[in-house]
Amino acid sequence: MGENVSGFIPPANEEASIPVFPAAKCAINVRIQHPAKAKVRHMREIRPNTSHDAAHIALPKTGRAGPFMRAAALVSALMLTSIASASSSDPGPFAVSQRNVTVTRANGTTFTAQLRYPATSTAANAPFASAAAPAPAVTFGHGFLTSVDLYDTTLDHLASHGYITIATTSGGELFPNHANYAVDMRQCLTWLEQQDVLAGGSLFGAVNEAAFGVSGHSMGGGASMLAAAADARIRCAVTLAAAETIPSSAAASTTVQFPLRAIVGSADTIVTPATTINQYNNCDAPRQFVNMAGGSHCGFVDTSFFGCDSISLPRAEQLAMTRALLVDFFDAHLKRDAEAFTTCWNAAAPAGITINRDARTTASLANTALSGTVGEELTTTLTVTNVGPDATSIRPRVVGSTSTVIFEPAESAILAAGATAVFTVRVTSAAVLSEAVRMDAVRTRDGAGTASTLSVDFTTASNPADLDGDGSIGGGDLALLLSAWGACKGCAADLDGNGDVGASDLAIVLSAWGS
Repeated sequence: MGENVSGFIPPANEEASIPVFPAAKCAINVRIQHPAKAKVRHMREIRPNTSHDAAHIALPKTGRAGPFMRAAALVSALMLTSIASASSSDPGPFAVSQRNVTVTRANGTTFTAQLRYPATSTAANAPFASAAAPAPAVTFGHGFLTSVDLYDTTLDHLASHGYITIATTSGGELFPNHANYAVDMRQCLTWLEQQDVLAGGSLFGAVNEAAFGVSGHSMGGGASMLAAAADARIRCAVTLAAAETIPSSAAASTTVQFPLRAIVGSADTIVTPATTINQYNNCDAPRQFVNMAGGSHCGFVDTSFFGCDSISLPRAEQLAMTRALLVDFFDAHLKRDAEAFTTCWNAAAPAGITINRDARTTASLANTALSGTVGEELTTTLTVTNVGPDATSIRPRVVGSTSTVIFEPAESAILAAGATAVFTVRVTSAAVLSEAVRMDAVRTRDGAGTASTLSVDFTTASNPADLDGDGSIGGGDLALLLSAWGACKGCAADLDGNGDVGASDLAIVLSAWGS
């Protein structure tokens, strides 16, 4: 069912081989803080988003957004269609600001969370960058006895790409309650919803409440699965070396209904890949298992601390890979970006990474190659199946094609698990060309999917006056026409179709002479 990239086959039923609190290799009762550091932000060009699904580019809700936010959505759209592309492993186009916020739980108690967001400058508490509104948001969970500060560069990276990130500082006890920790991660999203509608607030109208994601490392990765299983607002999850928790994150994965990308390091000795694979195997939704060759547990944080495993893959390389994997997956599912969709679901895995993909969708073309003449309509069919378990419609699309491609229907009906839809594909071209047309089959409920490739070849129609078939009109064609002179109904030299080869046919040959 899943697609294996680079030959990696994850173990299917290995049991977890680590304790519940994998980082606790010794008794320590202090929370480890990252040393003071100078943060450097970078402004870069933004990646074009010309291929967003229109249905997912949302203006702020009527009655809530301030005037600058409504204008900002239009400014942002113009930026996204005109600025050159940059790699998702590079810093994004926005400056990043940070502040601590107080989040109130349902029972009235509070906790602190670190908020990062695209801003007008890198100063603390800087105004929100209006061009990023409304922004998708990611709630992030830190690892066991690991300060949120150790994820600074990763969280800053997401914010520079237009994401609001919020990371609870709760759960730092020696014996944390994983269920409560997951609830705090979810409550961070509730806080963002509250700020989004708070007139005069710094995030008023700035949050895309329909585009929430979750991520976390180690214990925070396991808690991410608990949160995703319990909260329908969460549209996708990306975990980093996700640990087993109490209650079981592996068991909770069975009820996760939206796309999962589980990232592990092959050399991780604290949370081995055999632990996280249980969460992947149990997830009955579009899913990916991503393994970094030589990646370590502490390669996901900015600085090693007491109890860390040894670093095999250089930290800078592992962090760069991690940032790209996070941005691409969130862009594909929270921004519905077609370029990111291709990177996530169809492109070859980057060097040093193996990916097992299961899009819960299959697609096949009746013909993988079509040929015809310029102006001719070429047709085939695309058959798409929703593997399930959740019902969804499928929307086919073509990205970056020179040909004109039309799908009928433009979108399928809602397909139950196991149901199939057949699309008629019509391809035309006004010019001579030969190209490979990539056809995405996108699940509308979650943005996952698969792709097929159709090779099309359009050539110039042959000239009927080329009687000898040598590609040009000349003496040979004239000789053949003169040899058929007179009554000759249906013969090739009867170019005007009047049943007689005569002066009008000669005029046609002479008018095309040399072509």
